[in-house]
Amino acid sequence: MSGPNRRHALGAVAGLAGLAAAAQAQPRKTRNVAESLSDYAVNLDTWFRQVPFEQRFALARQHNFKFIEFWPADRNNGPKAPAIRDLCNANGLTVVQFAPAWPNFADPAKLPDLLKTTEAAIADARILGCTQFTVTGHSLIEGMSREAQLAGYQAGLTRMAPMLEAAGMTALVEPFNRVNHLNHLLNGSQPGLPMMRAINSPRVKLLWDFYHMQLEDGDLIQKFNAGIDQVAYVQIGDVPGRHQPGTGEVNHANLFKAVRAAGYRGKIGLEFMPLDQNDAKAVQDMLALTLA
Repeated sequence: MSGPNRRHALGAVAGLAGLAAAAQAQPRKTRNVAESLSDYAVNLDTWFRQVPFEQRFALARQHNFKFIEFWPADRNNGPKAPAIRDLCNANGLTVVQFAPAWPNFADPAKLPDLLKTTEAAIADARILGCTQFTVTGHSLIEGMSREAQLAGYQAGLTRMAPMLEAAGMTALVEPFNRVNHLNHLLNGSQPGLPMMRAINSPRVKLLWDFYHMQLEDGDLIQKFNAGIDQVAYVQIGDVPGRHQPGTGEVNHANLFKAVRAAGYRGKIGLEFMPLDQNDAKAVQDMLALTLA
């Protein structure tokens, strides 16, 4: 290459390097705290436990959460769905999902109770402004074979399906684990995953709680990828202890990337107990994970 052309080429390279350096020097567009937490739904039954349930809505807002989840909407001696909706409205919160109290409907004799509970859950969801709720009701039944229980549970979900489809509501069937949630029919991804595929309803899907999945299955990313077609909601909790990410063995940064790469676009439920009941520290840990 001749001298002038070589100088021109070197100058061009230097100019590109300068542009790259300038681009790197530009501050990244940052999300504020509320935006950074907008991927999550904080669970009001596992967070802010130092105060009564009714006071946790204001604390969720103070900690910059916009989305919440909780357990039964119809609480003994507590606020019902209309009062909960009022608390949400007063604090700028949106309910993502909740967990009604279900009968143990693997027993076919519980079918009337199941249908009644489903109707009530749909009614509560409409009041709360959400379109999904957790379904459990799979405690083991003494004297009944496992095969019969699985058949009964699947039959119950199948009966629920047209009710849910007509209402535009989704049942989030939640498996547990056999380490610290003993005596349940559904644990980990099996047999829930093939059951959902057999029911084949767009409104009967799995709640994929990675805390339970780690204790029961392990191999979190591969198992999730294999089941993503039946997943409608995701929850997290580190192992051991069921505290926030960073307190246990799960690599949540890699896990979250894999969850989004698999196509899940919903909220991630924070159904864990902040370590030492330090809610502010748990928020900081979630922000660190989100902004990593």
